[in-house]
Amino acid sequence: MSGRKRPYRFLSRRSCWRLAMLYQEGLAEGKWTTQLGALSSLGVSQSDLSLALQLEKLPEPIVDLFEDHIEISSHTVRVIRHTIIHDGLDTVLNRVQRSGIPSKTLSNKGVLSIVKGRATDSKRMLRGAGRDPANIVNRALDLPKSISDRYHLGMVNGEWDNFSACARAIGVSRRNISDAIAIRELPDAIRHLFSGQKLTFSVGRRLLALKKELGIDELLSRARNKEATYEVAGRTADNILSELNHENVRSPDDFRVVVKRGRGRNRLVIECKAANVLFKYRAEIRGAIRKILRKRIRSARHIEDMQGLYDLLRPSLPVEGMSSTYRPRPPKA
Repeated sequence: MSGRKRPYRFLSRRSCWRLAMLYQEGLAEGKWTTQLGALSSLGVSQSDLSLALQLEKLPEPIVDLFEDHIEISSHTVRVIRHTIIHDGLDTVLNRVQRSGIPSKTLSNKGVLSIVKGRATDSKRMLRGAGRDPANIVNRALDLPKSISDRYHLGMVNGEWDNFSACARAIGVSRRNISDAIAIRELPDAIRHLFSGQKLTFSVGRRLLALKKELGIDELLSRARNKEATYEVAGRTADNILSELNHENVRSPDDFRVVVKRGRGRNRLVIECKAANVLFKYRAEIRGAIRKILRKRIRSARHIEDMQGLYDLLRPSLPVEGMSSTYRPRPPKA
């Protein structure tokens, strides 16, 4: 039993091309006349031999993609045939043509990603990323966008053709890869509410949960009416998530805000019925107050500097009612 295991691994799982060649040679020499007669001599199953012979029937544009025909496995042939039956030959050939990949350059995984259409989708996702491949490879894999870009780059380069293979290669859990892809595929109007560093796995998974609960159309409708984190000073991801979840829906009476003096010179009191909601936005309120103070308050040093600048520019300023290009004529001698 152990003696038959090695040729089975080598022939059926590693080289359909070599298995088909050995079968045809034995058939020509009269060692067997049927596939069943060749099974015991070759030490393979009938399905593996059948898949090996199916390799010759695959379309030439697909076979030409492989870097080395001897590495074509039975699993690869099985997946290609299943995809052709499921999606149609014309669709698969269009994917090969649109990929623009030169012939004899891809591994088994790379060809499968082309045939399934995943490589084309990954190319589109990377085009939106606008990143150099070297930067993508060297980036820390701590954010969904970084992992998503790395996954799609590997799909285009033929490094892997599924989440599990990518997880093993880059040392990231399969769940993180799956979630990163799902977060990256959220509409731009939703993802752009959060700056790059704030769209973490925690935030992204809460968005995916809202998408599942509300539906993508409702979530997208709510997102279009929100301000992004980078548009407002102090805006936080938690604020946006609570707004998307309608946690801040209140009665009109809660909108009444009173600002008055507190005890002491440095005290200002803000009264509001929805004080617990208002407290979540204290960073935005602080930024808004600072913006108002910058417009209304000036230091004495600033006023002196501006006055000095004005005195320097005054000789070159045009006289009222006179064109700025006017120059008086010098008096005649």
